[in-house]
Amino acid sequence: MKLPLLAAALLGSLFLALPAAGQTDPVVDLMEQSIRTSPSFRSARADIDRASASANRIASGPYEFEVNASGGQRKIDDPLAAENRYTEWSAGISRTVRLPGKRQVDTNLARLEIDLAGTGLDQSLFNERQKFATLWSTWRRADLLSESSASQAAEALRIAELQQIAVDKGAERQIRADQLAAEAGLLQLQAEQDRTATQVARAALVARYPDIVFPERTTPLDVSDEMITPLFETDIENTPAYRRAGLVAEQARLKAQRARMEKRPDPTFGLDFGNEFGGSETSVMARVSIPIGGSARQAYAREMSASATVAELDRVTAQREAFQAVQSARQSIGAAMTLYEKSLETAESSRKILETIQKGYEYGEITITEFLNGRRAYISAQRMVAEQRARLEGDVLHLLALTGGPKAE
Repeated sequence: MKLPLLAAALLGSLFLALPAAGQTDPVVDLMEQSIRTSPSFRSARADIDRASASANRIASGPYEFEVNASGGQRKIDDPLAAENRYTEWSAGISRTVRLPGKRQVDTNLARLEIDLAGTGLDQSLFNERQKFATLWSTWRRADLLSESSASQAAEALRIAELQQIAVDKGAERQIRADQLAAEAGLLQLQAEQDRTATQVARAALVARYPDIVFPERTTPLDVSDEMITPLFETDIENTPAYRRAGLVAEQARLKAQRARMEKRPDPTFGLDFGNEFGGSETSVMARVSIPIGGSARQAYAREMSASATVAELDRVTAQREAFQAVQSARQSIGAAMTLYEKSLETAESSRKILETIQKGYEYGEITITEFLNGRRAYISAQRMVAEQRARLEGDVLHLLALTGGPKAE
């Protein structure tokens, strides 16, 4: 008797397939829920309030009204004077006035402060999506491998038990049952390792997002054309990293422009009132003062100009890196799709070959070693399917994170 009941058990192993096109995807929803519970996101939200206050401060200018007052008594040592003691006082008000060109630059800087806070929130979401994508992809890969290895281990155990039944009935040799039992033991060990890796990967995700209730098993990410095509059509210039780099460079340029303008100091205007000799003399005086700019202002202007040059070079670098990252992610998806399709073809070929080998084994034309080798090849092909499926989903999720994902409200 050569494994008469094994065909259905062996060939009914896990076969991974793409989700239906157009299916709504829960993974993206879960990602968006998770990243909005992170401390970095809450910090970025709080920074918007800071940016608003900072913008108001910049737009209002650095100067305030100044009020001064003084009083006292004057004593005159003159025996002929009718009075020799007088109460006197003086008061004044002044304010430094921001020159019109500087005020316009301040207004632009205030606007940029709000814009930068907005991109800071987008950047926070961007960074958190990347971390979620990495953690989820690790869990997804481990889960797919665990599912595959658990199924293969269960089938191997069933095959070994059926072989042992045949041995007990005197229709088979014990050595073959022992070989199948040893093979089943190895597959069970692999399944246990994969199960442990799955638990560790899930725990890492839960630890980062403790406010989210994650499922016990991963769900497949939609990798249909409806999901992927928009990611290839996204304008890279609208990605958070690209926009933020431009705004930072613009801010540095405006600061350098303002520093150059500061070489020409702002004037201070004032109005003073005086009362002397008990009111016998009163005065109203207008005054204007302009500081004399020195080497410190010139050095500050050079410093800001150099900082603007550095920021512009950083902008070019950051935007090139953002462009390269998106382009590489898109190319990776194309390669992953090809490899996944080939892995499915290889698994199907391995399945058909194993069917032929099994029939030969049942008729006594194939040795158990050849049978085990064929089965190992099929198991290896199934694990490759799981690996490539996980890679494809991970690349899609990574590109979604790079291109910004759904916009924050």
